Amino acid sequence: MKITWFGTASLAVETERGRLLIDPFFPFHGSPTRVPPNAYAGYGTILVTHGHFDHIMSLPGLAAGGARRVYATRTPLKTLRRLGVAEGQLNRIAPGETLSLEGMRVSVYQSRHVRYDGPVLRKTLINPRMLRHARNLPRAIYGFLAYPEGGETVGFLIEGEGKRLFAMGSLNLDDQTDYPTGMDLLALPYQGTSDLLTPALAIIDRLRPKAVLLDHCDDAFPPISSAIDTTDIESRFAGTLPVYRLQPGESMGI
Repeated sequence: MKITWFGTASLAVETERGRLLIDPFFPFHGSPTRVPPNAYAGYGTILVTHGHFDHIMSLPGLAAGGARRVYATRTPLKTLRRLGVAEGQLNRIAPGETLSLEGMRVSVYQSRHVRYDGPVLRKTLINPRMLRHARNLPRAIYGFLAYPEGGETVGFLIEGEGKRLFAMGSLNLDDQTDYPTGMDLLALPYQGTSDLLTPALAIIDRLRPKAVLLDHCDDAFPPISSAIDTTDIESRFAGTLPVYRLQPGESMGI
């Protein structure tokens, strides 16, 4: 199984039988994250972890450009319909379901969105980057208002070629859900709160993955995103658990 990280929470999962794409996006102007216009060419099946703008804003253009099927929960599907995505391309999913897609087994798990806290909000809003990237603010404000999450964040257990990937869309889990453990790779979003290490450690302790891929830690949407220093979690598991951080567009195998 080959995993490619494009930036933010966007992952491509490939086996010899097919290819899946999770939360594809194109970054804001001025972002150091680069996603070529043809980066997602050939990916016909898209999974959505939740409905925030950084996870689905680029989907209408991709759907019009040839993506055949989009799988998402009720709230992001409602947003995508409003934005003109064809009904025949939209497929509703819910926690507890298991799908067969692109030769892979995809199980949907209820998850939760990270809780933004006061320090991270103040650091974001009271920052000279707001002036430097002012041209992006109308788009960001519109994104916050027009792209609700609806309490519907999900995670995907993707199984293929004897390997298991658990892909999360945000740094939180549901207290009542019985999650799989011991997956070959956990894709762990590492952004959204001032104390990232504490929830990350709790998730890793609960899921007990064999390895971790950090994502969502890049500055894809300036000025409301930031590049995250991940040395704390990398050093915490040095010599005990492989923790990977790829460059946007880079791939790894599991």
